[in-house]
Amino acid sequence: MRKIFLFCFLLAGSLNVFAQNGITVSGTVTENGTEMPIPGASVVEVGTTNGVVSDFDGNYSINVAENAILEISFLGYAKQQISVNGQTTINITLSEDAEFLDEVVVVGFGTQKKVNLTGSVATVDSKMLESRPITSVSAGLSGLLPGVYVNQSSGLPGNDGGTIRIRGTGTLNQASPMVLIDGVEGSLNDVQANDIASISVLKDAASAAIYGSKAANGVILVTTKSGKSGVPTVTYTGDFGWQDPTVLPEYLGSYDYAMLYNEALANSGKAPRFSDNDLELFRNGSSPFTHPNTDWHDLLYQGSGFVTTNNFAVSGGSEYTSYRASLNYQNQDGIIEHTGKKDYNARINLTVTPNDWITTNLNMSYSQLDRYEPNNAYVGGGLDQIIRQANRIAPWIPYKNEDGTYGTISDGNPIAWLDMGPQINYQRKTFVGIGSIQFDLFDGFNIKATASHRNVDSGNSELNKELQYNPAKYHGPTKLTETFITNTRNTFDLTANYSKTFNGDHNLDLLAGYHAESYNYKNTSAYRENFPSNELTDLNAGSTSGMTNSGYTRELNMVSWFGRANYNYMGKYLVEANVRADGSSRFAKDNRVGVFPSFSAGWRISEENFFDGFKDTMSNLKIRASWGQLGNQDALDDYYPTIPTLALGKDYPFNSIINSGAAIVNAKNASLIWEKTTSYGLGFDATILKKIDVTIDLYKKLTEGIIMEVPAPNEFALGKFFDNVGKLDNQGVELSVNYRDQFGDFDFQFGGNIAYNENELAKLAGTDQVIDGRKIRRLGTPLDSWFGYKTDGLYQTEADITSWPTNTIYGSQLQPGDLRYVDSNGDGKVDAEDRALLGKSIPPVNFGFNLSLGYRNFDFMALFQGATGAYGYMDSDAIGAVNGDAQKPLKLFMDRWTPTNTNTDVPRLIDNIYGPSMPQNSTTSYWLQSTDYLRLKNLQIGYNVPTDILEEWNISRLRVYYSAQNLFTLTPYTKGWDPEAPSGRGSGYPVVMTNSIGINLTF
Repeated sequence: MRKIFLFCFLLAGSLNVFAQNGITVSGTVTENGTEMPIPGASVVEVGTTNGVVSDFDGNYSINVAENAILEISFLGYAKQQISVNGQTTINITLSEDAEFLDEVVVVGFGTQKKVNLTGSVATVDSKMLESRPITSVSAGLSGLLPGVYVNQSSGLPGNDGGTIRIRGTGTLNQASPMVLIDGVEGSLNDVQANDIASISVLKDAASAAIYGSKAANGVILVTTKSGKSGVPTVTYTGDFGWQDPTVLPEYLGSYDYAMLYNEALANSGKAPRFSDNDLELFRNGSSPFTHPNTDWHDLLYQGSGFVTTNNFAVSGGSEYTSYRASLNYQNQDGIIEHTGKKDYNARINLTVTPNDWITTNLNMSYSQLDRYEPNNAYVGGGLDQIIRQANRIAPWIPYKNEDGTYGTISDGNPIAWLDMGPQINYQRKTFVGIGSIQFDLFDGFNIKATASHRNVDSGNSELNKELQYNPAKYHGPTKLTETFITNTRNTFDLTANYSKTFNGDHNLDLLAGYHAESYNYKNTSAYRENFPSNELTDLNAGSTSGMTNSGYTRELNMVSWFGRANYNYMGKYLVEANVRADGSSRFAKDNRVGVFPSFSAGWRISEENFFDGFKDTMSNLKIRASWGQLGNQDALDDYYPTIPTLALGKDYPFNSIINSGAAIVNAKNASLIWEKTTSYGLGFDATILKKIDVTIDLYKKLTEGIIMEVPAPNEFALGKFFDNVGKLDNQGVELSVNYRDQFGDFDFQFGGNIAYNENELAKLAGTDQVIDGRKIRRLGTPLDSWFGYKTDGLYQTEADITSWPTNTIYGSQLQPGDLRYVDSNGDGKVDAEDRALLGKSIPPVNFGFNLSLGYRNFDFMALFQGATGAYGYMDSDAIGAVNGDAQKPLKLFMDRWTPTNTNTDVPRLIDNIYGPSMPQNSTTSYWLQSTDYLRLKNLQIGYNVPTDILEEWNISRLRVYYSAQNLFTLTPYTKGWDPEAPSGRGSGYPVVMTNSIGINLTF
């Protein structure tokens, strides 16, 4: 790599020297209209790396060829190209870049100028996603947008998408944002990063109300790339690289673990398990079968981790037609063997304009994801138990015995499951077709009709093979479950747009629309077991005895009307109003229609006459305010929550005979309505010194009528029903800063954002708290806070135990070296009433910042992302325990408390995972660890080969680059565990780091 970069620098230098032969051109660069000099303007000889910058007075001087073309540029001004034609003096006037001032943002059912926005909309340019080794678009958004929190908790191929929350968690139910791709509801899995032109995130009700009942959790609008008129352009983007875990836990080897286990047994008054001879054999490794030191993680993570992405695209067009077609293939081999995915994508965007008043569009895409992972023979369900058992199983259990059979514990051998091939195969096929026609009937008025069809066929085949580890250990019989799911969504949209300027000052934009959609879902599942052999895996090969099958269908329909009005006066005073009425089949007739309005206004202070004297310091100063209401019908997993439905297969006695019949088993609620979110916002935008863009947003978001299950009256003798009984409050502040400048041959850009969200549960279903395992939902506190016992160091002596408030939970089990539980309520004893809030599980502060540098043909970009204010909790399966064959401890236990090592915070050893100091039984503050982190999310270093070298090959652009994802992480979290990984037993697929090399090639 060093040689490559050295060669590139020498090449750049040689080209610069070559350009010195010719004439000297000099002049002044000034601003159009003011004639003020522009210092720092770039003057470059096109096709070379020869360039200079203007001095403080705008003067420049450059040696170029007599027939050279000069390109002059400066941030915020339109570029110019001027032919030298032997001239030695050329004065240049630059005008402000109209495209920069008229930057448009994609919003619901259209676009708006960024300067005229009154709602809170964040955008991502395609450049921030391209050339990154990301395997899911959702993960690629992390750290880019204020108020958009992305948690990527896994690197599992094909299932590594991040969980997205916009301005906090707004409901106790499904809280993911609505995603639309080219205006049609879908999934971020439907699109590849290289096909994306832009992403807009509608964060508040003012911007999202146009989507009504599905917008309460925010809206993500993805626009794919389209073609442009001109000669065909072919592009190829390809990269390949390798993945590794960001971090893995460090467990003790056999010798250390055996010593600690003997000590733990002694602490419990038991005889040691291992003799001095055993310990010596563990230490010297001379008997690898009877006294092994098995590194189960080394055996588990044997996958290559190889990942490659290839994207081909061709675009072009004529006077009446433009097109873009792309093919994408991604192959990912997991860091665990027999784990991986193959992802195929094809997309075509076609625009035909037969005359000046008709425009037609056809967008079609097809994607197919084939992913696979090993299955465990213990309980099934895939990798979870394999990783869990590899974390737990003791190092003194052999991977294989001397006779070739597998070593095992009672649960099995996780590596045997990998070797012997139990497997789960998943497949998802998605087709999306979108057709539209627009009629521009007269100046400023058009009608557009859009129809779409999205079909997703998915399924999985889960095989559990019959396994014989050794003569004493058997798993079986062979079992096979196959599930097939089909869902389709058909939509039709009709919109009318009217745009008019009156008297040169009054600007009016009106939108009216109609939306209809139908959604159909079908699920079919079949199961058989007792196959003749592990190699016969068709369902028909299994026994009909004990076979089962099931299937069901569901249907939803929705009809909507919506409208929007935008008005601005002289570009100074901005007003916008939205309204949407949704009628959904989910609800009873009298509650079927929900109306969702929003209002927003803005004042562009910088356009006022009194502000003229400040424009050189501050421009585009705007204040925004908004109010609106949104709905959430996706909170329901019941398609028919208001209609009494019959459950089949219910047995009842009749004439002394058991008969099979049907019965109503759950109560229904005809008065159920939407969850409703009311949002308030205040925002400020400004540009400082024409280089620094600043945006500040303050918001409050209150979700009422949260849908929860509540018990039916006893007289009904029915199960729970849904009701609107919860309330959740979110409020916060967001800040984003973007700075860009040029320093000679250096282009510099910095972008940073930070968001704080305060979450509070305001109402529950007839109670003030619900305890769910280690977490609690309590009124007046953040959602899903950790709940347990506070601790204050370790007991040091028996007298210390006696003087401390009596622990009624563990009583006589307590010994010096155990955790001291705090008597939180001060009643002189420690019991369940002393449990308290220990910390937040959702980070209230999220941030990201990126740095981009360009020097001639080189470019560099670093993206950092992080979060703070939350805590995670790993239990005994992850931390480990000193408890025999089915557990092993982390290295942190080497610093445990002993009578001779009292200056430590690590508790004493005990051969019981449910002991008073272990994380398994009681949730304590000791094992609750901060998940604060700062992560280098992406690093890129690229080189653009000079165009004069490429011309003879008919190549217009060639860029080679190195890119890394999740390169390093700074965190105080429990050593060995990723702060984004889920809390619990640590059985998830690790978050991964990717290093890759790639090229961007354009013909």
